[in-house]
Order: sequence, then structure tokens, then C-alpha cells
Amino acid sequence: MVEMVSSRRANPLYRAAPPDGAEKYEKMKVHMSTPWLLIIDDEPEMAEELAELCEASGFSTVTAGNLEPALALLEKHRTIGAIASDLRMPGNDSSDLMRTLVAAVARLDRPCTLMVMTGHAGNAEREHAASLGIHHFFSKPLDTVAFITTLKRVAREPSGGAQAAAGASR
Repeated sequence: MVEMVSSRRANPLYRAAPPDGAEKYEKMKVHMSTPWLLIIDDEPEMAEELAELCEASGFSTVTAGNLEPALALLEKHRTIGAIASDLRMPGNDSSDLMRTLVAAVARLDRPCTLMVMTGHAGNAEREHAASLGIHHFFSKPLDTVAFITTLKRVAREPSGGAQAAAGASR
């Protein structure tokens, strides 16, 4: 069980306000036995804020603070259909992190979409991500409307959220 806290507090991760109905959601306790979205971020507050936003929008989540536990969660939770990962984390080069995630998803026997988030990327990093097949790239502070819209689109894809989505996200 995870007790949700107020998502109305100021957080540099977000540019948009929390979704309507967030107050009601904040009072609920949510059991995440079947997560669909894996959030990887070395800043626990950022990961929790993003998890709250996604859960308020109807997505079940699980979070990890770095790559090693994230890979274990990906294997454990066969319901994961999307991964949203911060690119810059201690102990991981962003290029190596992207290659490792792409390889992990390729080994799965199910569809899974990769999305990356960062506050430090330039066009070269975005192009590198696209060359690896990561078509959903978000800058921080996160445009939450675009992020949730992308999640909804990915969830509706006939492939069940497969990485094969064409085109780039914001």
C-alpha cells in the first residue's frame, strides 16, 4: 500500500496543474499489484510526484531509484507496458542507460514502450535516443499534459504499448 500525498505542492518537475479530481485521489490508498508504468528516477520526490500524477490519470505505477532495481522490476512485473526513465543518474552514462533499457525491452516477450526524461539534454542526446528507437523524449520541467497524453496514446496502441511507435514526442 502506498499513501498518496498532496500533488498540489510546488514542484519544479511540473509546468501544468495536477489533473481535475486530484483532491479526491489524494485521500485514497492505492495498491499497485499490477503496475503498467515503471518510473526510474534517482530523485525519490520526482519519482513519487510523477507516480501520483500518472495514477490520478488512471495508470498503475511502480518506481525505482536506479537502473539495477528497475531491471529487476521489469522482469518481476509482467504487466509493465511502458518505462519512463530519467537520463542523468549517478553511476549511469545517459547513452549507456538508453542502450541498456533498449536491450532489456528487446529481451522481453511482450511489448513495452520506452520514454526518457531529462533536464540536461540537447539535440544530440535527443537524436541519439531516436537512433536507438526511443521516440518519446521529454524535457524537464515536464509538460505534464503532453506526458499524460503520450501515455494515453501509448496505452491505446494496437501493440499494447510496443516501442514501435513512430514519430517523436515532446
